[in-house]
Amino acid sequence: MKKAVLLSTEENLLQTMNEDLLDRNKDLKNFCRLLQHQQGMSSIAIDGRWGSGKTFFVKQCALLLSSTNSLSYLNQEMKEKVYDSINDKDFIENLADNKFLAVYYDAWKNDTEEDPVLSLIYEIIQQLDLKGGLIDLDNLSSVLTSALSVVTGRDVTDFFNKVKDVNLLNNIQEEKKMDAILQKFFVEALNQKCERLVIFVDELDRCRPSFAIKVLERIEHYFVNDRITFVFSMNIEQLQHTIKAFYGNDFDACRYLDRFFDIRLSLPTTISNRFFDSLNLNDNYSIDNVIMRIQDTYNLSLREFCKFYNTVKVAGVNYDRDETDNFLFIYIVTLSLALKFTNISVHDEFIKGKNIQPLLDLYDNEFGAYIVQELLNKDEILPSIKFNNASNTKDSIPVIVEDKLRDLYNAIFVKEYMMLVYL
Repeated sequence: MKKAVLLSTEENLLQTMNEDLLDRNKDLKNFCRLLQHQQGMSSIAIDGRWGSGKTFFVKQCALLLSSTNSLSYLNQEMKEKVYDSINDKDFIENLADNKFLAVYYDAWKNDTEEDPVLSLIYEIIQQLDLKGGLIDLDNLSSVLTSALSVVTGRDVTDFFNKVKDVNLLNNIQEEKKMDAILQKFFVEALNQKCERLVIFVDELDRCRPSFAIKVLERIEHYFVNDRITFVFSMNIEQLQHTIKAFYGNDFDACRYLDRFFDIRLSLPTTISNRFFDSLNLNDNYSIDNVIMRIQDTYNLSLREFCKFYNTVKVAGVNYDRDETDNFLFIYIVTLSLALKFTNISVHDEFIKGKNIQPLLDLYDNEFGAYIVQELLNKDEILPSIKFNNASNTKDSIPVIVEDKLRDLYNAIFVKEYMMLVYL
């Protein structure tokens, strides 16, 4: 069975762009077009729930931007693969006119550091290939005399090792103003490499409160250049909780964040039919229909859905069930598994016989009637429903879907926990 969550390797980035099962290529192109219209220093926030695919999206965008610049670190073979995956020659040619380069910075990965400035500089040097000979690193070293004093030749390994040294940053601040040093650094790098640098800052909402705040404020203060755009990908609601954890619950975290973001965007979370098709989900099958209805009802994030789907498949594989057990697995166990991923408190109430609402919400209207018709006694009918177990005679007993669902729920859960007896 395939792993529920793909790692964001270059191979997987290309594969998912090629398949475009989530219909995100159009979002990638639209976001790149937005970047083309940025003037001056700017910052954009991409908001998305955990597991919605934010990291994939920004890494694909970074790959796409850098592929159109002849001076990027990507070799020609990789660039051709990116072009093939996006399959839009006019878009690629138009994007190339802007001469973008992109840098990806994982804030969570670096939040063991005391200060983000040097780790950001390190990622820029590494990903722009400033050590590769296209830029005179000796000249940059003279510009960043203190910050890059540990760099020897074209090897920045020692520099990375020194990132954790808080005293190094203090020394820089004592010797020269950091903002002046960094401005000169960016002028040198941008003039030889690109027209606009896009720096993607990911996972900020997962960081320690003090580090997350320091990332935002250091960037605003030190990384000032009219040819730089910062893109922050995060769950803004979670980041607001992080900010409040630092400043207090009464602090206006929303207005605080508005200081740093010029534009806020939301990453679409809808899972496309093409993605369902790739899993061979077919609404002609009851279990598949239930899975798709659960997605429509609970709007699982991409990561949540993949884990939920794999869990259902594992639970159902090679399990010899009779007709009753099969019915319960399809319509009850699958719902219970979904609740585990969405709201564990509701799940616990559901299986303890204290909350029938998830069952009523999922199986309403015609689909609920489809299930209930399997529960009808021989003399019961569902008025206005075309399928019935009994002919509509004067002796037929009309029932409603909700009542039969309640009977089903009580028989499964309430009897077990409240010791009620049903005849």
